[in-house]
Amino acid sequence: MEESEIDLQLTAPSRLQFGIIDMRGEGRIHGSAGVAISYPRIRIRAKESSEVSVGGIRSSRAHDILRTLIKENNINSGVSIEFLEDIPEHSGFGSGTQLVLSLAAIVSKIFDLDFEAESVAVRFGRAQRSGIGVHAFLGGGFIVDGGHSPKKLNSVPPLIFRHPVPPDWIFVIGLPSIKINYFGEKEKHAFQKIEPPPSEVIADVARTVLLQMIPSIIEKDIEGFGDAMTSMDTKFGSYWIKIQGGIYSHPRIEEAVNFLHDNGAIGVGQSSWGPALYGLAQGETQANKLSERLDKFLKERGGGKAFITKANNTGAQLDVN
Repeated sequence: MEESEIDLQLTAPSRLQFGIIDMRGEGRIHGSAGVAISYPRIRIRAKESSEVSVGGIRSSRAHDILRTLIKENNINSGVSIEFLEDIPEHSGFGSGTQLVLSLAAIVSKIFDLDFEAESVAVRFGRAQRSGIGVHAFLGGGFIVDGGHSPKKLNSVPPLIFRHPVPPDWIFVIGLPSIKINYFGEKEKHAFQKIEPPPSEVIADVARTVLLQMIPSIIEKDIEGFGDAMTSMDTKFGSYWIKIQGGIYSHPRIEEAVNFLHDNGAIGVGQSSWGPALYGLAQGETQANKLSERLDKFLKERGGGKAFITKANNTGAQLDVN
């Protein structure tokens, strides 16, 4: 068959995960808070084709996902896609969820299907602990999800709260040149192994999210929001020591987080398992200064890079040309 004249372009955000709310699960389990960010991101050009072909980054994984989607939906055709930009894997940005949802959105559009992001995420094993990635794809912004009910563990945690992030709240991202191996089966084992924190600690984290994070972003109080970010990131620190060997998953992450804090970042933390770490700044002047200092700091300590990004307040965008 001839290739379609329809040319699709899809852009999807990545995300920062600020932390898990409840690792005890005396009602619901997990729950999390985080934010969609504009960079790094996925950008894909796609069109219908006689076969499945993938050009660019992560081609093997993307090819497998596309073949599964096409086979399971009895599609007698293919898709040609090209990655223009991609999110680094296993870095704390939620790249796997964004890839799956991006490819499903493209297949759904080209073949006039009606995929639901939540169903696709479950099919490919996403959102098993956090729903931030799925909700970042769907609408961006600052996000709080409600965790899983014991009756519906195989589901996407429901969206509890979403709010746009002010445009002058800018995240300084650090990526040290280190390897973090907490994904897949190792991540599952880590969650099974960790000792559940006391109910009092979980209540403190929940209070931080409900009565500090959420009101602060509604009132555009960057200081209050930054304090809540830092607090949420560190409250479970002692419980991760048995898994990570420290509050953070690598000593270099801890050094860089402390560096950001000491140099005026309004709030700091490690995204998911890392190696991505972040600091919050107000305005591009402060953000650029922090980024330049952090970039130099990382390069002097084994390598890495720093950059700035605004939040993404829209979620994924799919355009037809």
